[in-house]
Amino acid sequence: MILKEMSLKHLINVLYFLAFITCCFPLTTTGYVKISLQKLYLHHGTTNAASVARKFGTNHRNHKEFSPDVADHPSADIINLQNYMNAQFYAEIGIGTPPQKFAVVFDTSTPVLWVPSSKCSSSEACHRHSKYNSDTSRSHAEIGTPCEIIYGTTVTLDGFLSQDNIEVGRILVKNSVFVEVTKVESPVLATAKFDGVVGLGFQDASGVNVTPIWHTMVEQGLLSRKLFSMHFNTDPKAESGGEMVFGGVDPRHFKGEHTYVPVTNKNLWQIDIGEFLIGDHSSGYCLEGCPAILDSGSPLLSGPTAVVVEINHAIGANGIVSKECKQVVYQSGELIWDLLAKRVNPDKICSQISMCFIHGDHLLRSSENSLSVLTRWTVQGKDGGRQLVTVSDDLLCDTCQMTVVWIQNQMKLGNSKKQTLNYVSKLCSRFPTPSGDAIVDCDHIQHMPNLTLTIGNKPFTFTPVQYTRVVKESNKTICRSQFYAVDLASSPGAWIFGNIFMAVYHTVFDFGDLRVGFAEALH
Repeated sequence: MILKEMSLKHLINVLYFLAFITCCFPLTTTGYVKISLQKLYLHHGTTNAASVARKFGTNHRNHKEFSPDVADHPSADIINLQNYMNAQFYAEIGIGTPPQKFAVVFDTSTPVLWVPSSKCSSSEACHRHSKYNSDTSRSHAEIGTPCEIIYGTTVTLDGFLSQDNIEVGRILVKNSVFVEVTKVESPVLATAKFDGVVGLGFQDASGVNVTPIWHTMVEQGLLSRKLFSMHFNTDPKAESGGEMVFGGVDPRHFKGEHTYVPVTNKNLWQIDIGEFLIGDHSSGYCLEGCPAILDSGSPLLSGPTAVVVEINHAIGANGIVSKECKQVVYQSGELIWDLLAKRVNPDKICSQISMCFIHGDHLLRSSENSLSVLTRWTVQGKDGGRQLVTVSDDLLCDTCQMTVVWIQNQMKLGNSKKQTLNYVSKLCSRFPTPSGDAIVDCDHIQHMPNLTLTIGNKPFTFTPVQYTRVVKESNKTICRSQFYAVDLASSPGAWIFGNIFMAVYHTVFDFGDLRVGFAEALH
């Protein structure tokens, strides 16, 4: 049995959300659970690795409002969060009778719950973490089905299915199925601050017999409302880092009403977003919608490279110069403009100017002796236009297609050829580092523009203070943009909303009506 993380999983990103349950109340069979998350500092070097790792992918309904007050819903379980340096959250669950404690990640991008097994002896990662011992649990039931959890190309976990009681806050979830990990192939997990993962995503489309714990809670009548909500407090001085609530929402942590949008992917907490604005001006992106994945295992706001390059330019972020971009603009910028002006199909342009080769629905990359197939996607744009999104290993081809998008968007905004080519040439110096991030001038933050995402036809704005992070590195103060460049192979053009987003906008995951809600967070 293979458990492939279809939900854009990058294991390193789960380093950010590890939970430690601080509730000391007795367990209940019904009630609401309030779980507190502790937060630890994570060096930016690990953040870089996370961004690199995240560059791979896996690849409706009634909008009825409900009262937000958990006081009216005694079957909600509130989980308080603790915060340290806005970097790493962790919590604790108990498995077995008597309960064996594990620090875990609450991760909305996977349905799988896994912890190291006492039968894991050869992996360094297991030696350094708590291990589940079925022999000491009176409530354990053997399943034994072997399985493999794969996170991209860098992390593989081998193990088998097991069953036992699991304590989450004050809730006792009986006979829950999870994975005992017996082998870890990853240099990352050995130094991770967490033991395992509690998946809060949807059951894998492969039909593997592992259901998310929230589903089991509902089946056992532990929750009266089929939802959970998350609030993150990014104030490093705050005693609480926020909270997670199973079965309800906490009105103390948001104001106004939630804006609800439907889930658009049966395997992911994925929604559609609309137009993206830089300052008060349209960027030209997502005019006809883009997918966005809610991932509580990531601390970042991630978007396609083409968009992040424009963000970097707008906020004055330091980037790296792309020689491929300079080559495309210098050699073919005017030609691309002319072809677009003649209404040549945008997804044919790079092949016409011999920077990409197209055969059917595929791009072909030329080499000395052969042509190799690349992956190509096109996304329908406004007024019949097309936004091009490519994930391949051919930088010149990829950059050409990004350049087509940039020029096309500038033409839609009414800019002249000279203005457009000058603008695109500047973008060539704003590419993110290989880790996907960019550094900004700390003294310039107050002058940077707001960035706005459109969700449910409503604006969700991030101020410069909200989308930057101040860190100490080598005794220096560094300010980094929290918009990272991530291109997902299985979901082209997708954005990823991590804890930076959820810290600004309180988030409700409604699995009863298959929708996600957002409201301005209060801290």
